[in-house]
Amino acid sequence: MAETIIDIEQLTKVFYTDEIETHALSGIHMQIQRGEYVAMSGPSGCGKSTLLSIIGLLDTPTNGRYQLNGNEVANLNFSDRSRIRNQEIGFIFQSFNLIGDLTVAENVELPLTYRSGMPVAERKKRVQESLERVNMAHRMRHYP
Repeated sequence: MAETIIDIEQLTKVFYTDEIETHALSGIHMQIQRGEYVAMSGPSGCGKSTLLSIIGLLDTPTNGRYQLNGNEVANLNFSDRSRIRNQEIGFIFQSFNLIGDLTVAENVELPLTYRSGMPVAERKKRVQESLERVNMAHRMRHYP
């Protein structure tokens, strides 16, 4: 049986600015199983980025329930959210910034350097495997 890694029920997000109330998400239900690929599409302003920010623990919902790997995320503190983002969630931002003085491999490796206790050899192995998965290993030593 597939393992649910993201479980969302009745998720809402409302932004309040001055006297304006903007409902970005309303009653979202979603389950994503381990190994499953999911794509979101829709017009600008429909809530895609808001939902991804909540899933990635960069923002919090106004209401609803969100479990990541079977754990409720509502009461996680800043440091727990940061740790989970570093160890369990990966992002490619729409407007990403690569460091021009680092090679492709060094840019990919950079987030792994923040994981305490990960040996250099393990980091290098993961970088190689990750770049191979996306057919970019031939660009490892190139600069962005």
